[in-house]
Amino acid sequence: MMSNIPKQTAEIFNILTKGLFISSNGSQARLYEILNDELHHAVLKDYFSHIGFSLETGYNYFYFSQVDESAGTIERKLEQFAHFIDILDFFSCLDSKPVPGTRYRISQVAEECYTNERLKQKIFALSRKDKLIDKVAEIADYLANSGFLEKEDEELYKVLDSIHYLEQIISMITIDDDGEDTTA
Repeated sequence: MMSNIPKQTAEIFNILTKGLFISSNGSQARLYEILNDELHHAVLKDYFSHIGFSLETGYNYFYFSQVDESAGTIERKLEQFAHFIDILDFFSCLDSKPVPGTRYRISQVAEECYTNERLKQKIFALSRKDKLIDKVAEIADYLANSGFLEKEDEELYKVLDSIHYLEQIISMITIDDDGEDTTA
């Protein structure tokens, strides 16, 4: 079995243990292809399970989940996800929606915020930076560091397939008649 483990396993592990994603449309597409290969996927899923990680598959992306997480870790992830919802709401209000492959130029998003009061209010709620362009860059960097966007140059970001992860989690949230949030 050890001979079937791809030589890129350490690289895959280092990315996924940071809570990031490996997407088919990102710069790590070669790692995606390895994970997407049936034989490699089965071997790596088994290999990682022995050290407490579950290799999960999404729509054109891979990530790790852990079964035994502390209450503090889960609480931190929920707080982080609430922030992701607000950011995704902001990007969803732009002229170009956040679908895989969409590219956002920081200066264009800042200009759109400047001319749209609703967007301006949303971006001001998301960032404490002074300038609109710095606010947009901060949020784009946050999404890039979280594995949902990829920085192509100093000003251009591409939406990765892993954005489906956020959409999937959001679609699972339901609101009961009594106003309490629950998950399906």
